Amino acid sequence: MTSGLLDKLWHKTLRRPYRLYRAIDEGSGDPIVLLHGIGQTGNTWQHVVEQLGHKHRIVAFDLLGFGASPKPDWLDYDIDDHTKALIASIEKLHQKPITLVGHSMGCLVAVRLARQRPDLVKHLVLYEMPLYEGLPNKRMYRLRTDLYYRLYRRIMKFEPTSQAQKVQLAQRLAKRIAGFEVDENTWQPFMKSLKNTIMTQTAADDIKQIDTPIDVIYGRFDMLVIRGKPQKFFGEDSGHITAHTIRESHVISKKASTFIVERVEAFNNGE
Repeated sequence: MTSGLLDKLWHKTLRRPYRLYRAIDEGSGDPIVLLHGIGQTGNTWQHVVEQLGHKHRIVAFDLLGFGASPKPDWLDYDIDDHTKALIASIEKLHQKPITLVGHSMGCLVAVRLARQRPDLVKHLVLYEMPLYEGLPNKRMYRLRTDLYYRLYRRIMKFEPTSQAQKVQLAQRLAKRIAGFEVDENTWQPFMKSLKNTIMTQTAADDIKQIDTPIDVIYGRFDMLVIRGKPQKFFGEDSGHITAHTIRESHVISKKASTFIVERVEAFNNGE
């Protein structure tokens, strides 16, 4: 979790973007790019890859700061840091516009990219998007978002005094919050991404500024997201957004993967 002098010169001073590690890159045909959530890696998409890999080229990146991707200690890990690295990595694929599938924090990065570079994206599939800002002014929504923010602030108050304490806390977090894979190397990106990408969001405004076809998928048993009709969240001009609710929690299960694949295939088949 450090950055050498050459790394800082190239990426910090000269502002050259990082490129993300491809945890999965297989198949051929129309490209599908998969973005995992906070504290995870591209390998969380195995069920989706198994179902789509024989029809498409599937690329699952490790987002900046996670898995085998770069983990510079000087970055803020805000939405634009994540998006800049993703744009550079997608451009490297030398492919036509892609279908972009996000889970959790990956959804926030996906819609930011679609706003900044609409030429790169033809379809968005957003699974369990943690949308906390730009919601209708309703007491129910305020109570839910206040609860989430209290939980996240409690996590961020912990200041371990040693690497061993970081590992121990990370392991406890991983047990309590399904799917998190946090260790001493990803702890700082995790904390900064939580604060600067999830708690400080641009997604609600980004979605209003794009016309890319979007499938938003909510889990009925997911306690980390707020679900609702697109017209309430994004206004009456949200005809390009289709919302779905399935019986799932905040995980990319085999059943959820099947539904995600169905939405990808439906778009590709013009349905």
